[in-house]
Amino acid sequence: MNVDKCDIMNRFLQHRRYVLILLGILIPMIAKADSVRSATVETYYSENKEYKLIVTPRVIPDQYYQWSYYNSDLYYPHSRKIVREKEKFMRNISPQDTIIIPCTAELYRIKQSESQLIWKKILLNDHCPVRVIVANDGSSVATVDNWYSSGYGVNVFVVYNENGEAKRTYKLEEITPFPLNDYMMTVSSLLWNVGFRFIDNERIEIVFQTRNNFQTKRVYNVKSFVFEE
Repeated sequence: MNVDKCDIMNRFLQHRRYVLILLGILIPMIAKADSVRSATVETYYSENKEYKLIVTPRVIPDQYYQWSYYNSDLYYPHSRKIVREKEKFMRNISPQDTIIIPCTAELYRIKQSESQLIWKKILLNDHCPVRVIVANDGSSVATVDNWYSSGYGVNVFVVYNENGEAKRTYKLEEITPFPLNDYMMTVSSLLWNVGFRFIDNERIEIVFQTRNNFQTKRVYNVKSFVFEE
């Protein structure tokens, strides 16, 4: 059976072109679906502007992971060169390079042009929260979601009191009016929240939205720690 080499080459190029076109469509879609900017220091104000909360994301030193690797069971010196590299690295590293600084929050009361620190605490979030609200009297702070992983974890919704102490923390399945499968999903997150605000100093309104754009509002009482019916 005679096979035309030109025909084989044309078919190969044609299929290759289809694959490249498909990749050109899918790769941007995947990147867009789960694109999240890096966490930065953010300032959140109460609605009346009398209080502000400054949230500083978790800080991981540039050399932390290499230091952690050298001190882990995964490290195995295959050669003298590798041993020398570790010794040189360890001589030059500082104690600050070995410490992860957790996510912190500082609540201030604003008096004219001055700000008075009320409390400074470590938040429960791994990196930092996605959304934060502050009551007009500074008696409560609430956070929603974890950076890079919205909708997941044990602290999707957290309520802090007037001293910055976490009083209640919730998983999404503990507060959602919809099945989790109803929400829009990305590689790392569930997109469920489209509204989050203090109605007054004791109540928070949370707006849930499914991937089909169905919405439901729930009101949470920060004094009794329950959702109002």
